[in-house]
Amino acid sequence: LIPMLEVIGPRIIGTWKLVSWTYTDELGNTVPYLGEGAQGILMYDQQGYMNAQLMRAGRAPFAKPGFADGTAEETWLAFNSYLAYYGRYYESQPGEIIHEVEGSLFPNWVGHREVRYATVIGDQLTLHTLPIAVQERKIVFYITWQRVKPS
Repeated sequence: LIPMLEVIGPRIIGTWKLVSWTYTDELGNTVPYLGEGAQGILMYDQQGYMNAQLMRAGRAPFAKPGFADGTAEETWLAFNSYLAYYGRYYESQPGEIIHEVEGSLFPNWVGHREVRYATVIGDQLTLHTLPIAVQERKIVFYITWQRVKPS
């Protein structure tokens, strides 16, 4: 049963803090993608731009203070515990949000279209993907966000 989607574009404008990022596999297992306590922020503006940044909790700092001074292992761990990208967005049909990636920590996403299916209930936004093939299985990502209120 597929729920009817509504136009939500104007309702997603603003700043959102990460509540959870999980995936569900073919067996119905739900797993926190970046582990427990992951953090993140998602922003949609009125000009049609978005950015998303998400990270694993408890990321270890590099032993040396310089940005480019990380060892190969430190750099690998840093890259694999953080996701960031930005670009244009639009609602292609009710509830289907397209992110046109202009810049990304993951270079393969630059110039790519990321499709998300969105629902807004109260002050929570949930984005999910269609099934994605990852390491010979199919998973669906679910990312839930809480609207940031003005202070």
